[in-house]
Amino acid sequence: MHICIFQTGEPLHIDKGDYRPMRCIQLADKLLDNNFKVSIISSSFFHQRKTHRSKGFKKITIDEKLSIYLIPSLGYKKHVGIVRLLDHILLAFNLHIFLNNEKSFYPDKIFVGFPPILTSFVIIRWARKNKIPLILDVKDKWPEIFIDAFPLFARSFAKIIFKPYFILTKFIFRKSDKITTISNGFIDWIKNFSSEFESKKYFISPLTRKSINLNDSEILKSIEFWKTHNISIKDDKYFCFVGTYSRSFNFDLILKIAIKLKYKFPKFKLILCGSGDQFESLCIKFRKISNVKLMGEINKKNAKVLISNATATLAPYINNLNFRDHIPNKIIESLENGIPFITSIEGTLREMIETKNNGIYIKDKKEIDMTEIEKLINDEEYNRKLKINALRSFKENFNFDKTYERIINNLTNI
Repeated sequence: MHICIFQTGEPLHIDKGDYRPMRCIQLADKLLDNNFKVSIISSSFFHQRKTHRSKGFKKITIDEKLSIYLIPSLGYKKHVGIVRLLDHILLAFNLHIFLNNEKSFYPDKIFVGFPPILTSFVIIRWARKNKIPLILDVKDKWPEIFIDAFPLFARSFAKIIFKPYFILTKFIFRKSDKITTISNGFIDWIKNFSSEFESKKYFISPLTRKSINLNDSEILKSIEFWKTHNISIKDDKYFCFVGTYSRSFNFDLILKIAIKLKYKFPKFKLILCGSGDQFESLCIKFRKISNVKLMGEINKKNAKVLISNATATLAPYINNLNFRDHIPNKIIESLENGIPFITSIEGTLREMIETKNNGIYIKDKKEIDMTEIEKLINDEEYNRKLKINALRSFKENFNFDKTYERIINNLTNI
């Protein structure tokens, strides 16, 4: 069976660098392990690096069972903005050209990453015309989060501007044979958005990733790496953030925590690692905060060692419509390593903390309550309990093999 995966904004098999695989690579590899033929369609623009993989349409044959098709687009520098929307418009137009010109391209099933909206619309419309079954993989609440980004007084106007995207998204949800997403909250949102409530159409696939297992040599090498940055992994006490410096995160919350900890726990550190368009502004924000170490991007092995030795990870997601029902892969990665997380998001993550006792919820206000965070630092028994619960909740809810077996079974049977 020939499966096509359409996914933008993620690393691919051809990308150089030590990137941790996301949905596209992991599903492709699982399908290959089960003797499927796989074609990946993606953007020539590499979202993580903000560079182009190719200048035009390109097919890359990895082997007889795996091929990658790159579709050219404009590219962009910022995660949020008009240029990114223009990039998606051009990408959708070029995808339409590719699908109509490649007459021999005819997969048996398709797995479509959503968003972007326009590319999803193009490939679903093409699949319906050619009677090819597909599964839609929904990971963000586009286009509703477009509106959430506007000030209250401008949201009515924004709804008028983005009305076509709402119409297209309803079409996409309705025309998909099955839809998978990351939480029950997302399923409820999709059902209400599309007015389709047939429960058999939906299933959950959390953003779990294959565990990274390091040998002793790799661990020692990483410990030496951190020493060169004046961090003693085994001796220092710290919270950490490993991710993207983007507007998806509320770094003001980290600033408030850092200032509070600076005086009561002067040796305790907050280590931030990543890349993104907010890096320069964060350098300014934290330049006088001595207990915050702001670093650039790190590889997956150094991230693994950093996270697995932390007191807790920081998950300061913006408390908006999208993230209230989200279980981001950074949370799952923290739980995978048996490390509790600290967040200010209402909704799914707060409910998880209250039921699983695997992290700390802190309300983001002018004067934040540091009671639980200070207890986590001071009380070894409390710390140990949260770590045990973190690992337990990962094993119970985010099993990698079961997640991808579920996706493959649904692909096979649609």
